[in-house]
Amino acid sequence: MTLLELETRIKLLPPTADPHLPDHAYPAAVLVPLLQAEQGLELVLTRRSRHLRQHPGQVSFPGGRADSTDSSLWHTALRESFEEIGLAPERCRQLARLRAQHTVSGFALTPFVGVIEGQPEFVLNPAEVEELFRVPLDYVLDLRHHHLFTLRRKGRWHRVVFIRWHGIWIWGITAAVIHQLARQIAR
Repeated sequence: MTLLELETRIKLLPPTADPHLPDHAYPAAVLVPLLQAEQGLELVLTRRSRHLRQHPGQVSFPGGRADSTDSSLWHTALRESFEEIGLAPERCRQLARLRAQHTVSGFALTPFVGVIEGQPEFVLNPAEVEELFRVPLDYVLDLRHHHLFTLRRKGRWHRVVFIRWHGIWIWGITAAVIHQLARQIAR
């Protein structure tokens, strides 16, 4: 999929209202960063440091909890992306805001799809990020690569999405966001 095709499809999406999220959920935002490569668009993902208290070693998007200094959730996603992978905010252009999702760790997570201009040199913060990798966007948006399971956790049933890419399992909220985007674009 080209950037123009993606932009056209995203512009045609009807706005989706955020679901009712628990009042105690912490506001957070992530960047779903896209990068133009020779073969097409790529999705930039990270692996969280293994020593982190929440979700250690999991594949994730750059992002995190909103701070009182953030002017918006978009600003939260940009600030966290700069802190985690050294992505300068001025290099990222917002394409879409996706519907917020409630995470099992208590966050109301708002994903933003953004295009990274040029080919930045990422600088990883080792306190937060262990590695960065890129996956072809066409691959992760192909619903045939999405495996859905229902699991019980903390007394509740949860639908969990798994996406396998070259021996790496993308799952949890990261895969749920990718699944949400894939389903919306496939319509």
